[in-house]
Amino acid sequence: MKNLTLKPNEEKRILRGHLWVFRNELATDISADDGEIVDVFSANGRFVGRGFYQTEGGIAVRILSRHQQEISLPFFAKRLSEALYLRRLLYPRELVYRWIHGESDKLPGLTADRYSEVVVAKSTCTFYVHHANLLADAWLSYNEIRGVRMEIRGQVFTFGDVPSTVLVEVNGLRLSVDLDNPQKTGLFLDQRENSLAAMRYLSGKRVFDGHCYLGLWSCLAARAGAHSVFGVDSSAKAIEMAQRNAEINGVATACQFHCGDVAAVLAESGPYEAVFLDPPALAKSESHRNKAISFHQALNRTALDALTSGGILITSSCSHAVSRMDFLEALKRAARSARKEIRILEVRGASPDHPVLMSMPETEYLTCVISQVL
Repeated sequence: MKNLTLKPNEEKRILRGHLWVFRNELATDISADDGEIVDVFSANGRFVGRGFYQTEGGIAVRILSRHQQEISLPFFAKRLSEALYLRRLLYPRELVYRWIHGESDKLPGLTADRYSEVVVAKSTCTFYVHHANLLADAWLSYNEIRGVRMEIRGQVFTFGDVPSTVLVEVNGLRLSVDLDNPQKTGLFLDQRENSLAAMRYLSGKRVFDGHCYLGLWSCLAARAGAHSVFGVDSSAKAIEMAQRNAEINGVATACQFHCGDVAAVLAESGPYEAVFLDPPALAKSESHRNKAISFHQALNRTALDALTSGGILITSSCSHAVSRMDFLEALKRAARSARKEIRILEVRGASPDHPVLMSMPETEYLTCVISQVL
């Protein structure tokens, strides 16, 4: 086990609960391998935490434990069990949820969703390549789980029985999820409660669903009584799946889907009485923040131009580097640019199976705003 020493006074944030050790905080020359387990100590020799080392990026170590415990099968089993306890409180009769939400569930850098009998996990950390077998064993110890798919640093690992697609139920819809080439982990479950909240505004309306992916919002809107729904995504595979999901749920006659650039299609196809916007993460780091804010401002300006008076705009940002206040400011500037007045009806975050760790504001990343054009 290698020991890494921090510069003087750099341990305070970590001892308060933050799980990242930044490269410029380390005093020692680093000879650890990517994904290697290391112990971190303060400048005066106090043990700070056990974690894994990363050779790339500004984060040098992600803390796994505040104790010098063995990182073994019992460790992973305990982490999964603790995380599952919360999900069973939140969704006691559901078989679809975010099981592991990275740092908030004390498995930093790892996300994992459950889709009925299959767990789909994703990470960019080499540590999880080294421990994929242990994680899979921990998940497969549950009788109701028969397969695990992990995508880690571009490598795909499968354990047990993992089908190419799985049919699951979310928000009363049956959805076919592609497990061979999923975006992220398959579904954007962070929006499951926001999508339900939005449905109250849509009866009788002509709806545009931007970045529709597999059609969750589109199908719900049709179920809620929308007059028509036009879903657009840049992925042809997503559009194919969205059409299939509309057919499965008996709303295909109300839904139309198109593969193309969301902003361009929105600008050309209006007017609408409701618009959904849920673009992918645009700011992976602070260096991309300003560009992401400008994109949100331009995209929401296009949406406001396409909305009729009284229309509903439901718009989201999922970049942790773009704060809630940043996003609201971009929306305000978009309204000013479009020469339209809007009023905010709701400001929401991710569903509670994507919890926020109080000591790490970085774990809060999703802002969903429901507003109305006056």
